[in-house]
Amino acid sequence: MTWERFRPMARTRYAVAGLALSIGTVLVGSGLLSSLMGVRSKTAGISTGVMGLAMAMFYAGFVAGIPVMAKVHEHLSRRTLFVLCTLLMAAGSLGYGLMVNPIAWLALRFVTGFCTAGCYLVVETWLNDIAHNEIRGKVMGTYVAVAAAGMAAGQLVLSVVNPSSWVPFGIAGAIGAFAFAPLFTVKVGGEQRHHPADTVSLAQMARMVPSGIVGFVLVGVTQGCLLQMAAVYAARADLSSSQVALFVGAITTGAVALQFPIGALGDRISRRGVMVALCVMTSAVCVLMANVSPHSAVSFVLAFALGGFSAPLYALGNAYTNDWIPPHQRLAASRALLSTYSIGAVFGPLLAAAAMSIFGTVGFLWALLVSHAALAVFMSYRVVVAPDRAFTPLAVG
Repeated sequence: MTWERFRPMARTRYAVAGLALSIGTVLVGSGLLSSLMGVRSKTAGISTGVMGLAMAMFYAGFVAGIPVMAKVHEHLSRRTLFVLCTLLMAAGSLGYGLMVNPIAWLALRFVTGFCTAGCYLVVETWLNDIAHNEIRGKVMGTYVAVAAAGMAAGQLVLSVVNPSSWVPFGIAGAIGAFAFAPLFTVKVGGEQRHHPADTVSLAQMARMVPSGIVGFVLVGVTQGCLLQMAAVYAARADLSSSQVALFVGAITTGAVALQFPIGALGDRISRRGVMVALCVMTSAVCVLMANVSPHSAVSFVLAFALGGFSAPLYALGNAYTNDWIPPHQRLAASRALLSTYSIGAVFGPLLAAAAMSIFGTVGFLWALLVSHAALAVFMSYRVVVAPDRAFTPLAVG
């Protein structure tokens, strides 16, 4: 056996590593920023409802950014677009610490989401071009695991800084500014641009893969609730800033630990069946967490399970949809998935904030339970009416 035989596999692994590290670095800054906002909002007297709206504005910016970034992608290469987005996000991070008021945070969250859309559009299209169906679950699982590890690393930074100053916001910006560096180690497809002829409407995508497109709206609700409101929940439960970091860190560590094995499982059996099982287990964890003190060690162990069972839903849904998409429509698929995910994710923080306003801090867990149960019901229905079958691409025009 010669090196030439293994060269394509090695190139794929290096490419996946570089892309995952870039988005992971973005999320070190993003994870730190979200938790900082959760802690700082309590000391600044910003209400839970306003924080839910602020977190939702991130995804509103994300939704608005996707079509704009796809249009910009017609004129800029993948690498150039990613660099531009990360530098704009880094500059915006400083504003959170310098302007601690609801109006400024709402505007900044929108801008942050707008730029983050460009980063995700570049990386997910690139990854799905590299991966084939037999390894897509592992590739996307690895990608999301590294992203979750980035968020966990952000919590480590929070645990050693003073959240009442602007300095940690500056640190978040500085970290994000270097997120483009690993991207330049990827040797495949970096100069590729988006071609308008490859565009497919969201309605066409929904007809091609209803489980993926419609289901991803519900995935967005679950992840928007979990990722954006976990720190707010922990702060409102009177955990210290270091305990908030530990709680969110437990969620993201669980996501890291289980992404790859669950992604590999989805490559072997029905991805939709795995998603249903994960939703049921996440709902059970929510019930258990509602019956223990947020300050107890058990709560942090359950937070690990919460992240481990819930976070893989994104990678599984993404992989399932791309299983059914022809290669020349991968950018359209990424755009559709990010749009539908973000639309759902806008409502996740709002649902959690409303539930917390009605039921207290435990409302966060009830919101998670309801959103995961809804996804389980939908996916179960789709498995019954449209069982998994061999891939036959549909003509679109």
